[in-house]
Amino acid sequence: MIQGRTAVEVQATETLEPVGAGTPARAGDQPSRRWLPRRWLPRRWRPPVQLLFLLVFLGLAVCVYLPAWSSPTTRTLRGGDGDPAIFMWFLRWVPFALAHGHDLLVTHHLNYPDGVNLMWNTSLPLPGLLLTPVTDAWGPVLSFNLVLVLGYGLSAWCAYLAIRRFVPGHLAAGVGGLVYGFSPAILGQAAHPHMTLAFLVPLLLLAMHEILVRQRRSPWLVGAGLGMMAGAQLLIGEELLAMTALLALAMFLLVVLTNLRRVRGRVAHALKGFLTAAVVFAAIAAWPLSVQLTGPQRVDGDIHERNRSTDLQGFVVPSSHQMIAPAAAAEQARKFVGNPAYLGLPLLLVLGAIGVRWRSNPVVRVALALVVVSALLSLGPSLLVGGRDTGVWLPWAFFERLPLLPSLIPSRLAQMTALFAGLLLALFLQAVWKEGGWRRLAAPAVGLLVLMPLWPSGAIPARQVDTPAFFTGPAVRELPQGGVALVLPFPNSAVSQPMTWQAEANLWFRMPGGYFIGPGPDGRARFNTNPSQGSTTLYRIYQGKPPPRLTAELRQQLAGDFVRWRVGSVVVGPMPNQAAMVGFLTELLGRQPRAIDGVYLWRDPVVGRP
Repeated sequence: MIQGRTAVEVQATETLEPVGAGTPARAGDQPSRRWLPRRWLPRRWRPPVQLLFLLVFLGLAVCVYLPAWSSPTTRTLRGGDGDPAIFMWFLRWVPFALAHGHDLLVTHHLNYPDGVNLMWNTSLPLPGLLLTPVTDAWGPVLSFNLVLVLGYGLSAWCAYLAIRRFVPGHLAAGVGGLVYGFSPAILGQAAHPHMTLAFLVPLLLLAMHEILVRQRRSPWLVGAGLGMMAGAQLLIGEELLAMTALLALAMFLLVVLTNLRRVRGRVAHALKGFLTAAVVFAAIAAWPLSVQLTGPQRVDGDIHERNRSTDLQGFVVPSSHQMIAPAAAAEQARKFVGNPAYLGLPLLLVLGAIGVRWRSNPVVRVALALVVVSALLSLGPSLLVGGRDTGVWLPWAFFERLPLLPSLIPSRLAQMTALFAGLLLALFLQAVWKEGGWRRLAAPAVGLLVLMPLWPSGAIPARQVDTPAFFTGPAVRELPQGGVALVLPFPNSAVSQPMTWQAEANLWFRMPGGYFIGPGPDGRARFNTNPSQGSTTLYRIYQGKPPPRLTAELRQQLAGDFVRWRVGSVVVGPMPNQAAMVGFLTELLGRQPRAIDGVYLWRDPVVGRP
């Protein structure tokens, strides 16, 4: 099916220049139109093919999040609780900070008075900036829903554009883009848009390929583009930038070490490109990284406490999130630790076939090696099989000793595995198609056979964001603008919905607590605010524990927290055990609250004596 090396392929290997799959394109060919009908519309009415693919990918992304789009300003993932609350808060923070002259990367509207270093959190400063008009006009819920759709759609589209460098057929490249943008590794990050906004990754690697291998464009221009994209990725998702850098380093070593005799003539061009990229990136990254590494509320050490790695069986065993998932397989997948890295047997067979039959092609060799490297790194520091840690040492254990990298979740490197697997699949489909005859029926069949196991079982659920009217209407102005409100339930990683309420109130007030990453007393990373008597007591009442007896000592401790937090108002929103919470605070503050627009409000609270 795939023939041996042609003269063009031999030349490509000698010059480090990759070629497309199967029979190389001949002069005068128009491969970019070959897979699409030519006579649907008059030529002057035909939109660019790339635009059509963008619309298709965005349409598929809307279908994945369709429940949220029945009312996109009031419905979203988890009803705005959990991780979505963090991202809606961040999307609101950027326009608010710009309008009021606050620091974009450090906030005191959460965790008051200590504040939060947003560079140690997934704060999406660049998406927040670009979506400022949307957030100001329609609120953070719509902006968050847009980010979710754009993450999948743009990631698939940019992977398609990058794969087109190596694959002349649009549809083959489009299938490769689907494998990446809608892979289980990315779909599994539904509530983490700093990971699903992965559209710059293929373009970053493509720019590196241009500087290192192809070298047809100005190194100054391509280097500047590489540096700008790397800087933009830093302001979208730093973890994804670190992952890309690791794979870019692997690609660099693979290309250079396997072509040592032909490197000399390319060094000057590559140096110009990479130095330009470094200067541009440094200009963008200097301020954010200085805030992260030397600014307030910085943290030290790994921010995760357990092994979040891909299970070896996860590549072949589907979870219940896949459309095709036998009950026994889904039950086995529940034992796995980490995020889904499922590729499916059909895709693995294709990767094996193209590796055996076409290993002479330089693109195939490098892409296969990067599939193996990224998959191996995603397995983490020790091998997990069926949810059991075997204790077998793996290369990621070395990277865990380096600065900052321990905070990277290894299983997320499976996104890179999906990207290079998509490239190899596109090469294979194009090769089969070029063989002609009955194989032109086999190519679409193989594409469908690979995509079906990867496709999700259904749309991602969404719920109504039940923000009390107090926070979305004029009643919030009962609170002093910029003052401190103790909002209950006390916000933390287990109950972050008050952050959504604060975001929908356009950050009218500051509040203690929050769901974020900050330093503990020893400087090491911890989630949520450092515990105090007040935060612990109020959270225990939320959990259903009996309110404690208000002894003189407890009153004094709670009064100290109120003073340290500079509480100017207390707001109790909808929550479990609300009556117990209101009763406890009524006794603590010595007076009844006002019921107003779905909340209970105390203005100017003072902890009374017994």
